[in-house]
Amino acid sequence: MIRMQGKRTLVRLLLSGTLLLPILPTGLAYAASSVPPAPSAIRVDNKLAPSVDTVVVSGLSPGDVVKVYADGGAAAPLGTATVSSGSTSATVSVNQLGALGGHIYVTLTQPSYSESRRIVKSFPAEPISTAPAATSIRVSNQAGGSGDQVTVLGLHTGDQVKVYSDSTKRTMLGSGTVSRATTDGTVISVSPLDSAGGVIFVTVTEQGKRESRPTEKAYEGEAVSAKPLISQINVVNELGGSSDRVIVSGLKPGDTVKVYESDRSATPLAQKTVAPGSTVADVPVAIPSTDAGKQSLYVSVTSPLLRESGRVAKQYRLEPVTSAVAPGTIVVTNEEAGTEDRIEVIGLQYGDVVKVYGSPTDSLVIGSASVGADSSRAVIRISQLGREAGYVYVTVTSQGKTESGRTMKVYAAEQASAAPSREDIRVNNGVGANDTVTVTGLQPGDLVKVYADETASGAIGSAVAANGSTSAVVSTALPSSGYGIVYVTVTRALEEESARTPKIYNAEPVTLPVSANLIRVVNSTDTSGSDEVSVLGLQAGDTVKIYWDATSLTPMQTLLGTDAVATVSEGSSVATISRLPLKSAGGTLYVTVTSIERRESGRTLKVYEAE
Repeated sequence: MIRMQGKRTLVRLLLSGTLLLPILPTGLAYAASSVPPAPSAIRVDNKLAPSVDTVVVSGLSPGDVVKVYADGGAAAPLGTATVSSGSTSATVSVNQLGALGGHIYVTLTQPSYSESRRIVKSFPAEPISTAPAATSIRVSNQAGGSGDQVTVLGLHTGDQVKVYSDSTKRTMLGSGTVSRATTDGTVISVSPLDSAGGVIFVTVTEQGKRESRPTEKAYEGEAVSAKPLISQINVVNELGGSSDRVIVSGLKPGDTVKVYESDRSATPLAQKTVAPGSTVADVPVAIPSTDAGKQSLYVSVTSPLLRESGRVAKQYRLEPVTSAVAPGTIVVTNEEAGTEDRIEVIGLQYGDVVKVYGSPTDSLVIGSASVGADSSRAVIRISQLGREAGYVYVTVTSQGKTESGRTMKVYAAEQASAAPSREDIRVNNGVGANDTVTVTGLQPGDLVKVYADETASGAIGSAVAANGSTSAVVSTALPSSGYGIVYVTVTRALEEESARTPKIYNAEPVTLPVSANLIRVVNSTDTSGSDEVSVLGLQAGDTVKIYWDATSLTPMQTLLGTDAVATVSEGSSVATISRLPLKSAGGTLYVTVTSIERRESGRTLKVYEAE
């Protein structure tokens, strides 16, 4: 067999007018293969689903059969078509080639010939819509989380717009179809956008085409109301709190003012909307109470169609509080049954109101009185405090101020011993724990007790006046080395303990610091350790200590490993400390003196020269 190439030409071997076919050894005869179509004669139309895709092959003859295969080895074709009479092309319908581009394989079978080899033909992806330009997208982010819109310009009738929250198109915010083309654009209502701003993704699907790629579009946050100025805010903190309010001026009708306790509070203390025709919001609010100083409220404004403004801090003064009275200004007289008990408070002003309570927390007032004109005291009479000793709690309320805190006052039992007079009490606050409290004007057998404070349940010391004596000496360790107060009682035989009498005592005596001019420093070049410090003008028994600095707790060490400490011997007025490790380049040291029965003096700075 001889096969010649040509589109429609066959070369046949004729012998005696008869077509000779090759005869194989088996005796079987085969038709020649058809000539496959040229790739340029094949057109693939990959249409959008669900439309049927088509493969058109041209340059054919009636009766030619075209087959389309998915690949080079597929047994069954995707579709087949025969060229009809009078036509030169065949159209093969294929269900769907797929959204993306790819390849198909085409064969041609001519009458009386076998099927041609397969010709590969590439085809494009289904047509995709043109993505909208970011400049053609407008985003309206309205306040309040409703009414947000996306407008897309330059679309055509039938185009479909979709708005997504992400580039993967998982969450759709809104969609719409263009009913008619307009220069104003197509408006799509979307789910509430982020009030702080963000990004959306917009696609367009044209008729007969796939959805476009998403176009990223950033949008701004919702418009924010203007903050009120500090000068526009006035906080009125009335006494008692019933008329507290915040007044904000310079507003517009419909503006809403909110007042917060802090800059992070989730819920406002109060809010109010400006009435029509007004420019002021008068917001009643219960201003939180606090102990002292200035506090702040936080104010915001929300204008119509706008987000709430930032919060502006506005300081205000607290309601003035009356100072609590000192326990020493309160005198309680606990009379016998049948006689009214009295509580007297001194050091007050005209108009002050004194209240007496039976406990530190109970709201029940057991007695009260006001200070009259030309007076500085109040006397409260109570039917009976009780036979035993106890406590009362006293407050004062001055004009234009709130009630003070409660001051606790101890009172003695009925038929109590007379309290000692301050003039009969002498306190010796010596150095260390050997302190004494001496009480005179007693009778033999009187018991004296000393307390550290007015409410202490246990005494820090006690003593009994001896037979034939009118005084008692209580040995104790006073609470501090500085000045302070002790409280002294007397208990006479067959009587109750007296009220406590406060007595101020002086601080422990302190040695005067030595003058720097009386300090002599020898910074020797001798390497054997001849450095020494001498302090002049002292008395026998005075102790000198040398420190490296003004804060160290222990003295410096000598070259022998001992503390740099020396005591003035009897008959001398000088203390010398030798074998000191002074600095060869010079420096500073600190010197103290401690006299007998006195505390250590302050430290005197001494500058010494180099060797």
